[in-house]
Amino acid sequence: MTSACGSNASRPRPRFTSALRVIAAAAIISMAAGAAPAAAQSAAPLEEAQRLMARGDARGAYALLAPLETANAGEPAFDYLLGIAALDSGRPTRAIFALERVLAVQPGNALARAEIGRAYLAAGEAENARTELTQVRASPIPADAAPAVDRLLGVINQLQARNRTQFRGYLEAGYGYDSNVNSATAASQLAIPSLGGLVFNLDPSSRAVGDRFTLLGGGASVRVPLAPDLAFAANVAASQNFNLHQDRFDSGPLDANLGVTKTVGPNQFSGGVQASMTWIGGTRFRDAVGLLGQWQHNLSPTAQTTVFTQLTRLDYPGNSIRNADRWVVGGGYAAVVGSGPVVFISGYGGQEAERSAGVPQLGHDLVGLRAGVQWQAGASLALFASVLGEQRRYGGPEPLFGVHRRDNQTGATVGAHYMVAPAWRLTPQVAYTNNGSNVDIFTFRRTVVSITLRREF
Repeated sequence: MTSACGSNASRPRPRFTSALRVIAAAAIISMAAGAAPAAAQSAAPLEEAQRLMARGDARGAYALLAPLETANAGEPAFDYLLGIAALDSGRPTRAIFALERVLAVQPGNALARAEIGRAYLAAGEAENARTELTQVRASPIPADAAPAVDRLLGVINQLQARNRTQFRGYLEAGYGYDSNVNSATAASQLAIPSLGGLVFNLDPSSRAVGDRFTLLGGGASVRVPLAPDLAFAANVAASQNFNLHQDRFDSGPLDANLGVTKTVGPNQFSGGVQASMTWIGGTRFRDAVGLLGQWQHNLSPTAQTTVFTQLTRLDYPGNSIRNADRWVVGGGYAAVVGSGPVVFISGYGGQEAERSAGVPQLGHDLVGLRAGVQWQAGASLALFASVLGEQRRYGGPEPLFGVHRRDNQTGATVGAHYMVAPAWRLTPQVAYTNNGSNVDIFTFRRTVVSITLRREF
């Protein structure tokens, strides 16, 4: 998960663990208490400020220490705690002054240098922040602090990237096996209730069939800053899978979208237009065009919530009776757990309303839930897994079966991203889908095993 940052006054401020701060502050306090009478006199306020910081009361700690600044400026213990209290209470400039005094006396104090890097970032001085944090990262620091420094450097990269036009692209190729290329039932016979339960043998083309496949794809995107808090973005992506034997089920989507993103403090608002076309067996199967809106709120540098809505018009060339209008609304939450995996969960609901009269069985209401995790297992290896569940309730009885169709679809995906070289990513994965339905012909299972190599530009 990445964290978006807004104006200078409201950028998220990645924090270091309280345990590390307590250790650093306690060590400085101990040195101060034994160094001179004046330092000994300041130990009690420092200890109280340390307790307030441990409780998350940065404002209280700053209120306690600020009146003592004139008398105690230049003492590393005092300046360190004053600096982090000022920073965490929204006073980055005061924090910079205090932490500069620490580094003037103790230039090797890596935690103080990391905190001043954080203060520079909060004050909008991204390049100064990068300089300080790069020096910290190259020095011996506690293992617990390294992920926090890396996250700060990542935030700086995002901030600086947002100030220039970005072009990105990729090409990919893959190979795999699909157990059910046509998403069809595995049953060979079917009873038709409207015909008195008469049993029919299904044509092989209407039954599940597996095949090996190859995949080719590519895409490109551009992001153009229009203002410090406003950007235009557009992208296009296309892919085509080629089944070894079942070429009548070869599929190829072409997707494109464009829109704008507005950042307001910890909030990011996005709106845009989406369009797609899908071919099956070389014939255009479905066109879609719609609008997308999204609000992302950064709860912290490592957690965010999202609310979204999507309106789509679906057209089926050559089969217009299936044309429909679809809307979906939903929300999600994503967070970094400690310095480990990224987890996410989202829920959504909506409706697909048929546009033709007299076919209510083609429209449905839907509700779904998705959840997943991604874990950076090494410098070049990331593992991921996700699960999903969706219910669909159709608006009218199936003509041949006499019941309102009810589908319950579940699925899971597991895989890994492995950077075999800079800009080269190898992705093996397994995806499983199980669609249960009260209308047997719509029940199916599908497993897709694939490996894909992507080159990013």
